[in-house]
Amino acid sequence: MTDADFAELTLEALGSSTPRVWSFLVTMFGDLALAPEARLSGTTVNAVTAAIGIKPEATRVALHRLRKEGWIESHRKGRQTRYGLTSHGRSATQAAWSRVYGPSDSDQDVYLVLENPSASVEPTRFPQSAAIVQIGPRSFVTTAAPHSDQQLRVSLRSDDPLPDWIAEKLCPSELQSASQDLLRRLEDVLNRSDFRALSLLQHLALRVVVVHEWRRLILRSAAFPEYVMPHGWKGPDCRAAFTTLLGHLPVPNLSTLDQDLEAG
Repeated sequence: MTDADFAELTLEALGSSTPRVWSFLVTMFGDLALAPEARLSGTTVNAVTAAIGIKPEATRVALHRLRKEGWIESHRKGRQTRYGLTSHGRSATQAAWSRVYGPSDSDQDVYLVLENPSASVEPTRFPQSAAIVQIGPRSFVTTAAPHSDQQLRVSLRSDDPLPDWIAEKLCPSELQSASQDLLRRLEDVLNRSDFRALSLLQHLALRVVVVHEWRRLILRSAAFPEYVMPHGWKGPDCRAAFTTLLGHLPVPNLSTLDQDLEAG
């Protein structure tokens, strides 16, 4: 695929603007270098970012920021610098892995919780791992299991749709619009792409772009099962398109790519 055709394709996948570089690098390392000993060469990192229009100076600044924040660490191998996730970066990536790459959790229980307005608030009344959205004074929708006699919890069933005003609290209209836009872009990439025509670098860059755009969307949404989300939320369709695209864009042999890039 020509550079011009690939630039048009990535523009379609990314939408109106290139991503924040540090965020794009977080996606790249999480997708390609999650194993403890996995490393990405500086050559590959710079080539991938340059392929989608990011300047080398911006990549260098973002790498410095991620090292400073303890997300990645650098390693020297001969004359080459290689980068890998720190234990902190790996842990944070693994915590989000199932939401990005796994199936949606359609069987998770969800509760409407009403609290006694005159009771003191317990600072740990909801675990950090639970999805929770406040819908009114001392009232919440959450996946946290019942644990207090000061709370009334009502199970929300998949066969009893929520009123629109509650569903809109769980997934605001701007997030619904973002999901609709991403679905359009992912489907366009699927319909327009001749994946066999991609070079090794284009293949890898497009994969990271697709993962990044999906990751940005799904991690903005609360981790509720789909049956409580509003009709305008297209997360399930985006996940299906994302999964199909990853089938066309498996992780290539990074050693081969390094060799190709170094050979010029």
